[in-house]
Amino acid sequence: MFAAIDLPTVLPPQASEFARQYDLLFYYITAVCVFGGGVVYALLTYCCFRFAKKEGVAPQRILGSTKLELIWTIVPLIFFLTFFVWGARLFDVAINPPQEAKDNEFFVFGKQWMWKVQHPTGERENNAMHIPVNRAMKVTGTSEDVIHDFGIPAFRSKFDVVPGRYTSAWYYPTKEGTYHLFCDQYCGQGHSQMVGKVHVLSQSDYADFLAGTYRRQNPDGSFPHPVDGSASWRGRKLFFKLNCISCHNKESSARAPSLEGIAGQERAVRDDAGKTINIKASDEYIALSIRVPTKHVRDGWKPIMPAFSTRQVGEQELRDLILYIKSLKPGDLPSRNEYTPAPVGGSVDADSLSQQQNPNPIPMPPQPKKEGGTK
Repeated sequence: MFAAIDLPTVLPPQASEFARQYDLLFYYITAVCVFGGGVVYALLTYCCFRFAKKEGVAPQRILGSTKLELIWTIVPLIFFLTFFVWGARLFDVAINPPQEAKDNEFFVFGKQWMWKVQHPTGERENNAMHIPVNRAMKVTGTSEDVIHDFGIPAFRSKFDVVPGRYTSAWYYPTKEGTYHLFCDQYCGQGHSQMVGKVHVLSQSDYADFLAGTYRRQNPDGSFPHPVDGSASWRGRKLFFKLNCISCHNKESSARAPSLEGIAGQERAVRDDAGKTINIKASDEYIALSIRVPTKHVRDGWKPIMPAFSTRQVGEQELRDLILYIKSLKPGDLPSRNEYTPAPVGGSVDADSLSQQQNPNPIPMPPQPKKEGGTK
């Protein structure tokens, strides 16, 4: 009967090695205080009845007891010293990161009212931090305006980030999952909104995250763009720079097949002899389709894609493009550049605004040229 009752947890989950050690000390101090308080109140209750005033009986005069004084002084002192020694050792562990953590240093910037996180390899994200499980990491923080406090309850850790100074902490995550990130220092009107998420990933998922191919689906069914600074993020920029979006887009009039969700899928293509075969969309296939696009042409499409040599797309850039294409999920491909509205506050001329409002205008007939040129 009671198994179906979902009771709330008193403490956040233990997601780091320090959280386990911290909770042991917390439970020990709590148990000692509860036991000690219980003994005091039990003795108080006993004395209230044992030495209550009685009719016709003179109260007994008590001058004191040196033995009793030593007992209730030394015994609590011993327990308090255990608190201090255990806490000092735990504090020493918390402020002295191992070499492994120093080699895996993250940077955190507090700003009214958001958290900006930078990974050791340059990837950046806001109000979120993806980290690998079972790997020590150091976090160095500072603030751009006022004092904030970087707190992760599941790690039992928080530290102030102060303008003009660098402070740090270190973690050893032991449990995969998503945990809360708070600002634990009142920092202004939007303090309650300065929250985020810490995602502890497996080693393989974290490697995919750094590459930009780890795509956890949002609650609304969409997928976020690759994290800033990742290889997939660089590939996305290159995808627009090379104007691949002009053909590979989600418009009904697209001149090339969609690239959404093709990674690992079987694709019908025509080989050099014009024969239709099935090829798995592997890294090698995507690379060959960029270098020699006429080698395997998608069935039902014309071979209009130009070849990109190593002078146009380097090997590292090719790898970034492959990772971006592999990261594409249904609905990820944006519209063509000229169909995308200008950002708020951007300058828009009349021609481009008309183009955005009517992306497929009816072509106007050619106007006759005037003779004699212009004066």
